[in-house]
Amino acid sequence: MNLLPATSSFLSSPVPWAVLAGLFMGAAVSRATMRIRNKANPERAGTRKWVFTCLFLSIAVMLGLLAVFIPGPSKILDVRLAWAAGSAAVLAFGALRFKKVVGIPIVVLLLAAVVVFGLFLQSIHAFTGETEIAAVRVISANATSMRIELVPRGSEPVLLTMKGTYFAPIVKVVIFNDFFVFMGARTWYRFEGMTSFDQNMRQQDSDFRFPHALGISERLWKLFEENETRIPGVKTAQIEMTSKLAKEFSTFGIRIKNDGGVQIVPKSG
Repeated sequence: MNLLPATSSFLSSPVPWAVLAGLFMGAAVSRATMRIRNKANPERAGTRKWVFTCLFLSIAVMLGLLAVFIPGPSKILDVRLAWAAGSAAVLAFGALRFKKVVGIPIVVLLLAAVVVFGLFLQSIHAFTGETEIAAVRVISANATSMRIELVPRGSEPVLLTMKGTYFAPIVKVVIFNDFFVFMGARTWYRFEGMTSFDQNMRQQDSDFRFPHALGISERLWKLFEENETRIPGVKTAQIEMTSKLAKEFSTFGIRIKNDGGVQIVPKSG
């Protein structure tokens, strides 16, 4: 893995693709509504008009598809992306269709506003985004033990019988500095297994460990742990064991936040 993943992660956000798609959509609409009656050769101007309209529209559709498939379909379900694309479309339409009225200074200001808005959306996603690494279904629970089904992301479910009343994932995380998070870096993790605690938060002796931990390798984790102050962009490397009360028939998601930390949140179903 590259030690500086953020340098190539910006385009993994749907925001740049949505803004570019909006700009080309605005350009297509501008061309489609352009008058040709006052042109010296209306027939030739009409042909050029629809050729460029189709070209800009095709590029807009292609960029829209890239906004879905490169970052992933789950990231496109955000109404703020529609605002970003719509603002870019209005900007491009106004700048190209009414050049004399809008003026270059206004176009520059509008373009700056779209860029700032896109960065704002990117920052929200960067610091509030998360990755679910596993689900936990509590089959039964009492005052001394619990029976849970652990469903790791991309792996087979595992049935566990554990002592205590609280369960906790054992996760080693590498947390990157805020700048790299803003540019698209996500917390790296190594999901090693599960542990449990009693009501007094004393750790029990019924830990479960994966035969092969999920995420980064142990060697890479050790490299970060031993050299975290010397590796550019790394804030810290640490072990997280966030605990949750096992409630019978409940389902929880174990999530890694983009800017570090592990969360266990209730899920429906």
